[in-house]
Amino acid sequence: DVIHQEDRTAAEFQLRQALRGTSGQGYTLRVCRKEGGHFWAAVNWQPIHDYSGVYQGIRASIHSIDDLKATEANLRTAINELRTAESLQSRYLEETEQERARLVSLLSAMNLGILFVAADGRVNYHNPSFSRMWMIDPQAELIGLPVHEVLAQSTSTLMQPDHFSRHLLSVLKKPELSDNFEIQMTDGRVITELDYPVRDREGRFIGHLWIYEDVTRERQTADQLVYLAERDALTGLYNRHRFQQELARTMLETDRRQTQCAVMFFDLDEFKTINDSYGHRAGDALLIRVAGEIGALVRRDEVLARLGGDEFAILLPAVQGNEAEVLADRVLRTISQIPFHFEGHKLRLTTSLGIAYYPAHAADADDLVARADLAMYQAKDAGKNTWRVYRADNAADSEMRSRLSWGERISNALDKNLFQLHFQGVYLTEDGSLSHLEALVRMADERHPGQLILPALFIQQAERNSRILDIDRWVIGEALHRLAECPAVPAIAVNLSGRSLSEPGLPQFISNALRESGVNPRRLIVEITETAAVSDLLDAQRMIEALRQLGCGVCLDDFGVGFASFAYLKHLH
Repeated sequence: DVIHQEDRTAAEFQLRQALRGTSGQGYTLRVCRKEGGHFWAAVNWQPIHDYSGVYQGIRASIHSIDDLKATEANLRTAINELRTAESLQSRYLEETEQERARLVSLLSAMNLGILFVAADGRVNYHNPSFSRMWMIDPQAELIGLPVHEVLAQSTSTLMQPDHFSRHLLSVLKKPELSDNFEIQMTDGRVITELDYPVRDREGRFIGHLWIYEDVTRERQTADQLVYLAERDALTGLYNRHRFQQELARTMLETDRRQTQCAVMFFDLDEFKTINDSYGHRAGDALLIRVAGEIGALVRRDEVLARLGGDEFAILLPAVQGNEAEVLADRVLRTISQIPFHFEGHKLRLTTSLGIAYYPAHAADADDLVARADLAMYQAKDAGKNTWRVYRADNAADSEMRSRLSWGERISNALDKNLFQLHFQGVYLTEDGSLSHLEALVRMADERHPGQLILPALFIQQAERNSRILDIDRWVIGEALHRLAECPAVPAIAVNLSGRSLSEPGLPQFISNALRESGVNPRRLIVEITETAAVSDLLDAQRMIEALRQLGCGVCLDDFGVGFASFAYLKHLH
């Protein structure tokens, strides 16, 4: 309904052409405005192919060409007025010249390059923007020259001059058709050309109006968006999403060629200790250094990616013999020899690395990644600073599959809002009055409708695959929603997992949630367990201070049931 009724048939035809993978084309149409009326738009597309050349879809852009249409209308009107003026008495000559001067001034001020070519192929008009875009001497006399001679003055600036010459010849041979073309310049600029046939009042063809626009900035923005979508912002390496795409492509190629590929997982031993001791700036600097050093080791056809935190992966296609093991040795040696200094401190680095092969160790991408991850933990169990090839272990494999299954169930529960909050009252011993409510999270069992899954069954699994962070945020948001609905409830206490203690964005999330809900921060109490607080003492201190700054209550839960002594209290004061 947004496309003008008269343009819908043509638009549907163009869309079908695009979905067939036809090379980049374009067309114009009218788009209806919500408040009435319409505007003209130009639609351009390019087919997208994956690395094996298989068509995947299209990348399209649409932008308003109202200005271009207005320019075309103004030019058509002006040309008609000039031709009419020539047939009138001399008394109209001065008015005609004034109108022409006004139009020339208007076109000269435009950023769009304007070129009018008569029916005989000779240039009748051009504005300064045209000369600038085509890097033609602004003092050069172009009027009256054949258009191919004019544009030949800039063929040295074109990436594909022969391709453009064929396009120009095609346009001049088919004057009745509108066309568009994209021009790549040797200096990196991208210029689009829109060709409009111009006719007089009787409908006779009198020439071409070519409009040129420099779209370099828009293309760079689009390319940057693609880059950001598949790159890790800190290191510039491929991110998890792009790594998974490369893995899927490599596995298909492996099947086709009947070879094998390998996935290597590694992280930095004691990275969290470095972060805690020297701060996130040191940790970030370390990750950047590691990415650069290991990036220098991998070959052009291999893929290095940062999957998150201090976890990295290397994809080795068509691996032969012990190539993966040799590279693993080089990775360990390189990281251990990185002379990393931060604010006067020399840090010694080690890593643990796991290797899994396809198809020997797994039949699909998820299992291959999981087994490389499991091999990395086998290396850690062997004392760290070493590597291991995945070794079949029924117990470990069963644990891995259970973790993957629970990860899927937890993700599904978050997506389908299957988590529930139950509440129990906490009462003052002095007078029996209600102090606050304690929130208890439960998960509805989708496999057995009407039954609930207790936290003991899913919390530990959620902590292993990091979905506990999402659960904590859901609990906080739901608790604030209940507090906003029930002003009579004094406060609600929510439990915070150990993983969330080190989540730097959590205080800001709570701050935003408090502001949106309008709930007094004093009515939200965050409980931190003894185990989480003592194992991440520095993170606990930071989180408690951040929560106090927000005005929230903080309390320690189950303190004294573990190994902690009351001496820890002074650190959490």
